[in-house]
Amino acid sequence: MDQKLRDHGFIHIPCNELDIFILSDGYFGIGYHQPILAPGIPQSLVKNELRNLYLSESYYEAPINVMLVKKDERIILVDTGEGFYDEEHAGQLLYSLAAAGFTPESITDVLITHAHRDHIGGILSKNGDFVFPHAHYYISRQEFEFWMTDTPDFQKSKNPEGGKPSIPLVRKILSSIDNLLTKFEMGDNLFSCIQTQPTPGHIIYTVYNGNLSLTNVVDIFHSPLLIAKPDWGTQWDIDFETGIETRKKVLETCYKNRTLICSAHLPWPGIGYINKVNNGFQWVPKAYNNPFFINLKLDPEINGV
Repeated sequence: MDQKLRDHGFIHIPCNELDIFILSDGYFGIGYHQPILAPGIPQSLVKNELRNLYLSESYYEAPINVMLVKKDERIILVDTGEGFYDEEHAGQLLYSLAAAGFTPESITDVLITHAHRDHIGGILSKNGDFVFPHAHYYISRQEFEFWMTDTPDFQKSKNPEGGKPSIPLVRKILSSIDNLLTKFEMGDNLFSCIQTQPTPGHIIYTVYNGNLSLTNVVDIFHSPLLIAKPDWGTQWDIDFETGIETRKKVLETCYKNRTLICSAHLPWPGIGYINKVNNGFQWVPKAYNNPFFINLKLDPEINGV
């Protein structure tokens, strides 16, 4: 079987009058977790926690989970994956899109949560053409201004030089869609079904219809490791200390409200709940039986219906 055809996937999640899909773009790997995850934490502690979580102690790989929302005639893609920048492991979004019954031409809107390459790399083809030729684009004003300012500030991160190589690529992609771009304020409601919420570095958002909802925390947690140890943080946090504070607040809120969440990088399909055990947070993947379908209405006592 062709590798491209084998490594795609999707999950369909009906949400009353909406249809939500989680689409696989493949995955990325960075080798050993540190120093990108848990910078400055003794390696023995990190490996012990990875062992406790039944995660690899030697390498870190994370899926790239992309959401699509169908509302009437609107087909809203949230982020676009890696595109052609990592064709060995990622760049599978168009195959997953086709498997779910959509075409690039059918996408009416693209919501950008933040401008990291694995979220905007699929906007342009290798030839510089628009991959989604009929789409209008949306990005928060704060995110757009951060990258387009003269000197994006990474000084509060644990790796101030790490983000700088991304600047030319981000500016090229955002400039290419400038005439098709709507800039919104973090916290705005979009399409009457997506409530955005500001967090440092990107938005998180809740897709809702009637009494059902699904909250996408995007890059708040790149791994179950950062759920169990939210204060260990990551070099990807533009503001490291604020990132830790935000991660803890989101975890506590999701736990207290029994919120069904999904994530761009938690293990496929990245849908589940936050639990607490011995005052520590724990990732609980959502149980489902059909490999392509999740029925939110089966959990009235969990979702507060």
